[in-house]
Amino acid sequence: MNRRLCGKGIVWGFGLLFLPLGPLWAADEAQAPSGGSAPELSAGAGDAGALQGSPEEMDRLQKVLEEQGIAAAQAQNPGIKLTGYVEASYTYNLVNAPSFNQVPVIAANPAISGVPRGTPLPAYPSMPLRFTTDGIPGGSFNLNQLKVALEKALTDENKWQAGFRVDAIFGQDAALGEPDAVTGNGSFNNTGIGFNSSGIFLEQAYVQFKMPVGDKSIEFHIGQYASPIGLEVMERPANFNFSYGILFNNFEPFTMVGGEAIYKIDDCWTTRVGLTNGGWNVSRSGYPYYGMVNNMINSSNAVVLWQMIDYVSKDKLFLNTFGYAFAPDGVNPPGFGTRPMTGYAGAYNYGGDIVPSPYNDNGLFMEFNDFGTWIPKWVKDQKLEFAYELVGGFSNAAVLPAGLPQMGGSTLSSLGVFPAAGLPPGGYNGSTSFFGVSIYQIYKFNKVFSMAWREQFDHTNSNQIFSNYLFPADIWDVTVDWRFDLADNFMIRIENRMDYGKGFLTYYSPAEGIVPSSGNGLAAMSNGPFWFFALDMVYSY
Repeated sequence: MNRRLCGKGIVWGFGLLFLPLGPLWAADEAQAPSGGSAPELSAGAGDAGALQGSPEEMDRLQKVLEEQGIAAAQAQNPGIKLTGYVEASYTYNLVNAPSFNQVPVIAANPAISGVPRGTPLPAYPSMPLRFTTDGIPGGSFNLNQLKVALEKALTDENKWQAGFRVDAIFGQDAALGEPDAVTGNGSFNNTGIGFNSSGIFLEQAYVQFKMPVGDKSIEFHIGQYASPIGLEVMERPANFNFSYGILFNNFEPFTMVGGEAIYKIDDCWTTRVGLTNGGWNVSRSGYPYYGMVNNMINSSNAVVLWQMIDYVSKDKLFLNTFGYAFAPDGVNPPGFGTRPMTGYAGAYNYGGDIVPSPYNDNGLFMEFNDFGTWIPKWVKDQKLEFAYELVGGFSNAAVLPAGLPQMGGSTLSSLGVFPAAGLPPGGYNGSTSFFGVSIYQIYKFNKVFSMAWREQFDHTNSNQIFSNYLFPADIWDVTVDWRFDLADNFMIRIENRMDYGKGFLTYYSPAEGIVPSSGNGLAAMSNGPFWFFALDMVYSY
């Protein structure tokens, strides 16, 4: 009751403050130029003038201010909004982890390593098909993400207006936005900077403005923005599951640099189109040193054209997005598109340099994507939700990853990597195709407890869309999360994940800087299954 009376007092105070302004508004109306905000002032002037000597209008003003108050005015002129979250976790991969001054010893595969069968060989485990921070062997506590977002948002008004958006991610996951060639990840002299909890990743930073077109408007974003391709996003709390899925990991970019335009056709249909640099997850194309000095892949200026078409049903229970990305001169692949330059395949490079991936070559690249969510009406209280994603594409500029030609045609054929016939000495030139499918089921038992299941499958026929991996490749991921919303803005998730696939876990030599005599850093492979557990806690603000 006291809060209600206090609110009324504020309303009366503002009403009395605005009453004397009525004649001033009326005077300004006659002098206001055409266009701009003159129609709004004209309407205000009419209302203010009518208030004088009109108890009915006074009551109406009191009601409007009491129901909408200052919030209505703030909605028309929003300030800078701060949002974000803090996420911490404990994760455990059931993979033997290297210890200080000690490297796991495995029984090397002679067909791969070139050493006699059963020879004990020190080698580091690597799970290239998971995001780096989800593939660390053993267990650890993690500061995954501190998300800070600042935005001067646009309003719903159909007029010229501008704002901005900046998203920064701090913590261990910031390594996902730091190129290998800068941090040392993926090379023998790995500095570990990418796993530092003080890492910084500028996920988004763009100018946004709205241009009126008739009775509608077009919204533009210019700068670096989150990729519209794919169901999952960089923000872990926004995903159904804690860990990143294999579709998001291997096929899809998470940031783009360029521009995008958004046009809402009606209440159900929206189209988005963008033109970006050819480098995904970097500021420019080519080498991942944020583009070096140009925007070229080989000798061509590389760009990506993408379009997304969004559909939302009238009851808001079904959402679908279809889109594509088209790069006529090639594109850096998802991830950072690098590999060691020396004569062996492996994550630990000795005495070499980081060079572009085979995908940093000119040739047509296309990717298609379709994803959506559906809440069936026939489930009581809308407790069940389904989600799905399909992705597929190809590149016409693929070559054989470094190190594999040295293994010889017979070894490659026995491993099912490539047929022995037709392999050029320097590599393999041809088309690489890939596709993946993902389905989700989410059931909300009550306001506190829910569960989310994820099943995914990825396939690629050849080459290096899956970095540091033998081909052809088929991999599977099955994940389940138990979610507890214990308080406002506070969530706990428990995750159990299993991955399986040909050569999903790879062991690389050299250990402690010793170059393997075979000239090949790959020592052994394992198909799995491999288990991952996580306890995740998130507070949002």
